[in-house]
Amino acid sequence: MKLDIPVPFERLAWFREKLGLEEEHMNRLGGFRETFLAEKDRFADSLFQYFFEIPETRTILDHERRSRELKRVWAYWYELLFKGSFTAEMLTYLWRSGVRHVEINLDKRFINLAYAFIRKFLQDVGRTLDNSQHEAVFVALDRLIDFCLLTETHAYVTAISQCDIEVVKGLSHQVRNPLTIIGGNILRLQRKMKPGSPVSRTYETILMENRRLENMVRDAGVYSELFQLEPILSDVRLETAILLALKKLQGMEEMKTARIQVKLDPAFPHVQGDSTALETMFYYLLQNSLEALDPMNPVIIISSGVADTEEAYTQVEIFNTGKSPDSEELLNAFVPFYSTKPHGTGFGLAIAQIVARKSLGDVMLESVPGEGTRCIVRLPIRHSLREEL
Repeated sequence: MKLDIPVPFERLAWFREKLGLEEEHMNRLGGFRETFLAEKDRFADSLFQYFFEIPETRTILDHERRSRELKRVWAYWYELLFKGSFTAEMLTYLWRSGVRHVEINLDKRFINLAYAFIRKFLQDVGRTLDNSQHEAVFVALDRLIDFCLLTETHAYVTAISQCDIEVVKGLSHQVRNPLTIIGGNILRLQRKMKPGSPVSRTYETILMENRRLENMVRDAGVYSELFQLEPILSDVRLETAILLALKKLQGMEEMKTARIQVKLDPAFPHVQGDSTALETMFYYLLQNSLEALDPMNPVIIISSGVADTEEAYTQVEIFNTGKSPDSEELLNAFVPFYSTKPHGTGFGLAIAQIVARKSLGDVMLESVPGEGTRCIVRLPIRHSLREEL
């Protein structure tokens, strides 16, 4: 399996900044380049022997018929650390290393173990330098290895996520077509039956379950897309996102009788987030509220206000009448595939949670005993207002 994942150079630069890894650290290590590079072959041999003595990794190495090539790759990786600067070649090589480990299905714990070995090896080499250089060299080495490990981890997690997403997308695509064919054929057969007959009712049950599967496939696709989404954060008008979501829900039967009140704080009309994703989030939250409504008193109240002036978050509350969720339902509400509704997909709240978190916010449910359910969404207030607060 070959994964094509571009190197996120901007993100890696941000990692370096947060770790305090500067060009001066690379230049300092570059000043001792010859001392460190004299040990590159010993490094490759030692790393190979280290993992050859571990039964689980020995199995991998036993099947690796190009041990010389593997050692050459490790020696080259080692050499890149002492180039004296963060070249595109170095960053690409570090990134591809993490992706490659997913391609060969290498356990991440062994990768972390390798970096522990590398850190100790480099520190041992550093101790051969003049004592006056130890502190500065060790600081540079630690920050460099931390950066390499963080880059490796980011690449590994990204690659794993892409694999999972590709499986979900592929499964959704392969299942969607047969479901459409099954649903169409059942509908044609049902039309030939007398309405209300046992056979017609059986066909109706099959159609309902078929629609549920179609909805589940659709929602699974939305979930996977949002999971890998790199949000484009901007100032989003809260009322617009909510009204667009409500417009998309007009086809629901519950919308015919629902009494929906929108009471948004005019002082804070905007939030920060991805506009399309936020619209999707409110669509699923409101769909969930509509499905849970008390048919005898179908009321939904959407309100907003400042959650915390110091943190500058807007809090949006969506209250709906109906049965209050118990503790188990609250605990599992955001778990994919979990649903208390006969025809639910179990993805709506999970999708909403992903969107909220990618917008640097959060979403939660609260039970209002005897009245219904309250959904609370916290989203950052737009940047300009945050500065004023």
